[in-house]
Amino acid sequence: MGTPRRSDSAISVRSLHSESNMSLRSTFSLHEEEEEPVGIGDCLEEQREEVHCQKSSLADSCTELEQTDHESSCDYRPVRCPNNPSCPPLLKMNLEAHLKECEHIKCPHSKYGCTFIGNQDTYETHLETCKFEGLKEFLQQTDDRFHEMQVAMAQKDQEIAFLRSMLGKLSEKIDQLEKNLELKFDVLDENQSKLSEDLMEFRRDASMLNVRMGLAYDPQQIFKCKGTFVGHQGPVWCLCVYSIGDLLFSGSSDKTIKVWDTCTTYKCQKTLEGHDGIVLLQHKGPAPAPHGHSSSPLQVWDIQNLQKVNTIRAHDNPVCTLVSSHNMLFSGSLKAIKVWDIVGTELKLKKELTGLNHWVRALVASQNYLYSGSYQTIKIWDIRNLECVHVLQTSGGSVYSIAVTNHHIVCGTYENLIHVWDIETKEQVRTLTGHVGTVYALAVISTPDQTKVFSASYDRSLRVWSMDNMICTQTLLRHQGSVTALAVSRGRLFSGAVDSTVKVWTC
Repeated sequence: MGTPRRSDSAISVRSLHSESNMSLRSTFSLHEEEEEPVGIGDCLEEQREEVHCQKSSLADSCTELEQTDHESSCDYRPVRCPNNPSCPPLLKMNLEAHLKECEHIKCPHSKYGCTFIGNQDTYETHLETCKFEGLKEFLQQTDDRFHEMQVAMAQKDQEIAFLRSMLGKLSEKIDQLEKNLELKFDVLDENQSKLSEDLMEFRRDASMLNVRMGLAYDPQQIFKCKGTFVGHQGPVWCLCVYSIGDLLFSGSSDKTIKVWDTCTTYKCQKTLEGHDGIVLLQHKGPAPAPHGHSSSPLQVWDIQNLQKVNTIRAHDNPVCTLVSSHNMLFSGSLKAIKVWDIVGTELKLKKELTGLNHWVRALVASQNYLYSGSYQTIKIWDIRNLECVHVLQTSGGSVYSIAVTNHHIVCGTYENLIHVWDIETKEQVRTLTGHVGTVYALAVISTPDQTKVFSASYDRSLRVWSMDNMICTQTLLRHQGSVTALAVSRGRLFSGAVDSTVKVWTC
C-alpha cells in the first residue's frame, strides 16, 4: 500500500484589518483535483504575510517591503495644513479641498515682510496688488546672491580654519627654532668660555715675552650675556647708570622709567610714571636726574626718594639728547643746544648754542669740552666759555652717537659707519665698517692695558672694537630687535633694545 496522499490539502492565510482591530483569519480549502503533493516548504513559500494599512478601513494590503512606499502615498495618512499648524488634522484625501477653503493662506512674499493672510479668493486678489509681487525677480536674485554669499562664507570659514591650523603648526615650528637657537647660543657661550681660558693662558705666556722682549700685547676679552631685565611694555630707548647705589635707569615707549638694582637683587626697584610721551633720554646730575621725552618738556626727579620735583618746557621741538657737566645741563634739539644752570632742583637757562645744521642727536661732555653731533658734522665746544673751537666733517649722514676715549673721538652715523679721529690732531684716522644698520649708541670701557669701544646698531647686534688695532674683536647677538642704547658701570655693559629688554654683558 502506498502512503496516503496529502496533495489534496492547500493552506492560504490572509491577514485582515478593520477600524477597530487586526484579526487573522485562516481559510482552508480542499482541492480534490490536485494530483501533485504539496510540501510544507512550498506551503510556507506561498504563505505571504500581508500587512494591511492601519489608516484605511478597507482591506487593502501590501507586503512589508512595500509598506514604506504605501504609507507615503496613502490617502488615509493624517497630514497638517501647510498654511497654519492650528488647523485641525486632515486626511491626505481631504487636504486639497481644505486648501481651497483655508482662511490662513499666506502671501508667498511673507518672508520679506508681507502680512497678508486669507483664503484662496482673497489670495489671488491680493497678489494683483501686493507690492512685493512686482519685485519678486529682484527678491529672488537677492536670495540667490545671499545664498552664494553664505556658500562663500562657509568656504572662507574653512579656509580660515585651515590657516589657523597652519598658523598653529608654524608657531610650534618657531618655538622649536627658538629653543634650538638658545641651545646653539649656549654652546657658543661654552666655546667662547673655553677660548677665553685658552687666551688667558696665552696672555700669561705673552706677558713673559713682554718682559723679555718689550713687546706690547692686546689680549682678547670675551663678553657674555649674564642676564636680562624684563618689564617694559615697549621699546627701550635710553639707559643711564647711577654709580652711588648701583642703579640703572631705563626709559621706554611705554612712557615709564624703570629703576633697576644692579648690585644685589637685580630687580626693578621702582617704576617712574608721569611722562606724556616716549622717554627718549635721561642723564643723572649731582642730585636730580633730568629726563626728556618725545615732546619738549624736561622732568626733574630726586634720585634719593625717586620723586618728580620739577617740569620744564625746554624746547619748541622734541629733545633728542641730554648731558651734564660743570654743574650745567645741555639739551639738544632741532638746530639748537640749550645750556641750563643746575640750581638745586631748578634749571635756569644760561645760553642757547646755535649754528647747527640739523637735529642734535648726540652730546658728550669730556673734561672741558662738549661734543655735539648733527648732520655730517661734529662740533667741539669749550665748556668754560661755551664757544665752538673746532668742527669735524664726517660722511654717512646724521651723527647718531659719539664716544670720547683718552686718544680718540668716535662717532656712529645713520649710514652704518663709525668714524675715528685723533683727539689731539683732530685728523681722521680710520672708518670702521661692519654694521648693516644705523649706529644708535657708543660706549667705552677703558683699562690700563686696553680700551674697548662698544657699538649698538639697528641691525640687532653689538660690536666690540679694539682701539689699539681698530678691529672688531666680537659681535654680540642676543637681542630680538634694534639695539638703541648702551651704558657702562663697573666693567659691565648694559644694552637696551626695541625688544623691550635690557641685557647685561660681562667678561
